[in-house]
Amino acid sequence: MLYQHYIDNAELDRLVLFGGENVTLEKILKDNQDYFNKLPPKLLSVGSDAKTIKGEKIKVKTGIMYLAQADMLTRKTLCAFADLAGCKKDCLIHAGRLGMKHATKAIIRRTLLYLYQKEMFDSMLKNEIMQLSFEHGDRLAVRLNGTSDIDFEYMIKEFKNVQFYDYTKILPRVSNNKLKNYDLTYSFSPYSKKSLQHGRQAVKQKFKIAVAFNTKGSIGDTLKIPTRLFGKKIVSFDDTDARFLDKKGSVGYLTRKGSSVKVRQADNKIRDSFFITEANIEFLN
Repeated sequence: MLYQHYIDNAELDRLVLFGGENVTLEKILKDNQDYFNKLPPKLLSVGSDAKTIKGEKIKVKTGIMYLAQADMLTRKTLCAFADLAGCKKDCLIHAGRLGMKHATKAIIRRTLLYLYQKEMFDSMLKNEIMQLSFEHGDRLAVRLNGTSDIDFEYMIKEFKNVQFYDYTKILPRVSNNKLKNYDLTYSFSPYSKKSLQHGRQAVKQKFKIAVAFNTKGSIGDTLKIPTRLFGKKIVSFDDTDARFLDKKGSVGYLTRKGSSVKVRQADNKIRDSFFITEANIEFLN
């Protein structure tokens, strides 16, 4: 039984933000025994989120996988640079539909399968990628790290005719990537000295860089996105999620999702933030 396997092996004391409250993983499992005794129907979602669906206007069909971020379910962490990048608190996993109870349960179920039934997880994922490849052909793109930062190179190698892509905060993953069908964009953060150092290295190495700004462009937002950053023209990475179509060395902005104007105004005073704020933007160039 999957449920019992998770009870025996999972880190049951992990506190999970579940429906706006911090709840132990043990309680979530025990309150939903039947649910966690079943395999996830799908690991990849297609056409179900606002960002990746934008690719359809340029004939890109994206399959994206959402797993638990960082140390949400395991001390081993699924996002190795999350603490140094300061992105755990404001992760997309807490925003919009992903932050709803049913979505959180689905994320937990997929992640527990990855952590504690790896062979079964890999088999399911291979089959889904193969099926989507047959269905969509060259239009297909696959993003395996929707809310995680895991090295899936072992899986990507098996599908040389499928386009994979991800954002990552782990600079060596970008530097060491040799796979022609795997496009990586470095996710910049000004949060710590180390993340700033890595960001400047990414600029020097002419990697594609995504920069998240603490604005949604709404009435009340005071932070303005500059026209140039790191000596380069800055473009929109909000228009589509198809980063593999961007030019090498592109610098793109992402606006902040799942927040209120009031929160963004308060966070603009914070220098040590994952986001570009009014307090830290002057230190970037």
